[in-house]
Amino acid sequence: MKWKVVLSLLVASLATGQILHFPDLKWKEKDLDHFTIRTKGTGTDPARKYSEKTYKVMLEILPGLERDFEKNEFRTPGGQEAGKEDRFRFTIYLVENGHNFHSCVMIDANRHNWRNGNVQITKQVGNYLDSMNRYLVICKSDPEQSGGGSDKDRKEILVHNLGTALMKSRTHQANLPFWMTAGMGYYAEHMVFDRCSIYYLDFEAYYRENPDAKVDARKGGTLGPQESWPRILRKLCKDDQRVSLEKTLGAQIITLSPNESGYIFALNYFMVSTDERRKKYQEFITSIRGNAKPTKDLLLKTMGYGDDASFEKDWYEWMMSSKFK
Repeated sequence: MKWKVVLSLLVASLATGQILHFPDLKWKEKDLDHFTIRTKGTGTDPARKYSEKTYKVMLEILPGLERDFEKNEFRTPGGQEAGKEDRFRFTIYLVENGHNFHSCVMIDANRHNWRNGNVQITKQVGNYLDSMNRYLVICKSDPEQSGGGSDKDRKEILVHNLGTALMKSRTHQANLPFWMTAGMGYYAEHMVFDRCSIYYLDFEAYYRENPDAKVDARKGGTLGPQESWPRILRKLCKDDQRVSLEKTLGAQIITLSPNESGYIFALNYFMVSTDERRKKYQEFITSIRGNAKPTKDLLLKTMGYGDDASFEKDWYEWMMSSKFK
């Protein structure tokens, strides 16, 4: 299986928050309302254009973000402040080439005692989130080329990672399950771009090896980076090609299928699809912020369901409706 094109490492964190995360490198800096963009050898796009859009999307479902940012109530998973300023800004680091990106990777690898495998994967994919939810690092060219090259389009990676990071920051947790982190990244992408372009496995290779997984192309197509997923997922759900709640919550990168990716997205979307569900989702996040484990039992109880079947009934009905768009 080919490596994913986005990576959120879950590694041990430091005991204190930091402002200058990579002090040995020289950066140009630009402050937005909720973000600080630091660049080395490149411009501020796509962060300047899309970071605040992503914040607005996430603020609609997680209004507590406003206090975290405006009142500096942000805390790391260990409970520390990120700084002493009046307000918190999430930092986005954009670097021009693989050499500078690798410098950032090695600073964090030494700081957090990353395993060699994590270091190598991160160098390949060219982006990663800080384990304490304070910053994101993106290489804008080929991360495996030390001399850089032409800038690549990183806007989807930015939005996906920010959606994940902002949700994680509300929980004060580092080790959240994959369905929550990837699913909220997909949700942010969909709300900003009306499609999900970041994937954690090679979809084309998967469909070649598993032709029975395809939907009828005339009526649905296949999940991929260029399609709007709700239409295809609606067809899958109507054709009883469904992924159970249990399997969706237990999804792992190493065994992931395109359909599971789609249902992870659909689950997160469903949980914030109405005002009532959104309030319950906020209660779910608040419970996790208070050190509750994000288990299926907690999800069902908070969302108002007694068992998987009753949850799946409403979830699947919503997926097959015109409201899922």
